[in-house]
Amino acid sequence: MLGSSHGAKVVTPGQCVCVRAVVPALSFDTETTNQTNVEVYKPVPGWPADSLIVDLVMQSSQNSAGVHDPLYIDARVTVSVDMRAVARNQGYGSRVYEGSAQVFDPGEYALDARIEFRNGQWNAEPGQFMPEFHETRMRTTLLVNTLVQSVVRVERDLKHPTYLRRHQNLPLCTDGAASGRWIPEKNLPALWKQWQYMSPAEDGRVWVPYHCRLRRISHAEFVFHMSRNWPSVHWYGDSNSRRTLQPIVQAGQWCHTNTSMQVDCLCNDTPKDLFPSEWYAHMPVPRWYRVHTQGVRSDEIFADLRLKAQPRTDPRPILDKDPIDNHTLYGPDYVPPGYRLRDDYFDLYYLFTRGTLDMDGSHWMRDITQAAIAPYPSADLVIFQMITWDVAFGSYAVFARSVELLARRLRHVYPHAQFVYRTGPYWCCRNADSQQKKYSRLRFASFDAHARTVFRRILRARIWDVSGPSSQRPPKVKRNPENMPCSAHSRSELVHLDNQIFINMLVND
Repeated sequence: MLGSSHGAKVVTPGQCVCVRAVVPALSFDTETTNQTNVEVYKPVPGWPADSLIVDLVMQSSQNSAGVHDPLYIDARVTVSVDMRAVARNQGYGSRVYEGSAQVFDPGEYALDARIEFRNGQWNAEPGQFMPEFHETRMRTTLLVNTLVQSVVRVERDLKHPTYLRRHQNLPLCTDGAASGRWIPEKNLPALWKQWQYMSPAEDGRVWVPYHCRLRRISHAEFVFHMSRNWPSVHWYGDSNSRRTLQPIVQAGQWCHTNTSMQVDCLCNDTPKDLFPSEWYAHMPVPRWYRVHTQGVRSDEIFADLRLKAQPRTDPRPILDKDPIDNHTLYGPDYVPPGYRLRDDYFDLYYLFTRGTLDMDGSHWMRDITQAAIAPYPSADLVIFQMITWDVAFGSYAVFARSVELLARRLRHVYPHAQFVYRTGPYWCCRNADSQQKKYSRLRFASFDAHARTVFRRILRARIWDVSGPSSQRPPKVKRNPENMPCSAHSRSELVHLDNQIFINMLVND
């Protein structure tokens, strides 16, 4: 059920829409579900017992006069609604949940509401069986109550700053967690690709923030900026970070064309190291890389970079500006003319970590020390990505304590650096590739919410949110098995988008 705060069906851009859901009592009359099994699961404190995935989905772009807005045709703009319990319910009776969301884009929206897990089963802890994922569609109409609607229409306001035609008037994005929506690329003016990040996902939609603009920033310009402002970066993370770094160390030339959609682009990039296997004729794998305008050079992989010092920023002026050309393909590997002969670089220290867990020879207590980083350039920027392993194999209570200790260790080891916290991936609507992994949407969300809070409080970290855009994808796209066919890795199209969000956050600031 949904309606505005006054129960009206028509709202204006930016108004909040309230959604309430009633989840019926559990039934224990089947062989597969019984009260004894349900009682062993408990939700993370402060999080709902039942996992509901609720979206407001644009059904039509027409206004009250029946006229369609060409910018939003077939857009299926989706606004995710986070649901919280209205009151604490005892036992296994019906529960009431409530959530609200701001809607901006003009059109008619309907609810898509589904139950994922009941009674805390989304939070399987170590030693507990992870239930099979199974969705149940919820009814979204209540005909007996005319004040509460199952459909809401957002009026068109041509002067509202979030209206798509005014998008180029917005300031550049400096927030790594800016909210937005997905719009079909075919609906947007072709001229936008000259300055707007316009690389679509596999369904042809482009991520467009509501309150800021993602500028198209090439790898070469990014390296130039880093060489001047963040010349030394220390990066900790798991295989999601490895995928994030692939385009960075290869100057954008990783899964950068539509014809390169191999298994590495879709999901799991092997081998488990940062570069292609032919670069690793020697072991151990290096941890210090020099990222040039043209990417990492193979002859520097195992070289002593302390003996190869040179000015990080090329002293030559940048004379040629980025040309305006409707026919140029501005892909991830595009190099503006003014940067093609430059040789800027920044240093990257990368260490594979498994969040807060002590697994397979990796543990932050041993690996993140002043002695461990002493051989490498002092960090100007520290990036920490986590969650995936903790959600899969960890206990929330242990995780919550460990994150505090981890953040304080980072502050001790890096007293003068600035920090970026990169969120975990968005997990939705599927089973994990292994029954040993305790993956669920709310488990990812609850672990991530706590880590964000701690990193902000102790480290004043900036947030780089890679889960937000994926959570706003249309319901059918979220459930496409090709979007996350193994592990918790995103497709390469989303990896490139995530990187542009990060790059805009640093370069535009």
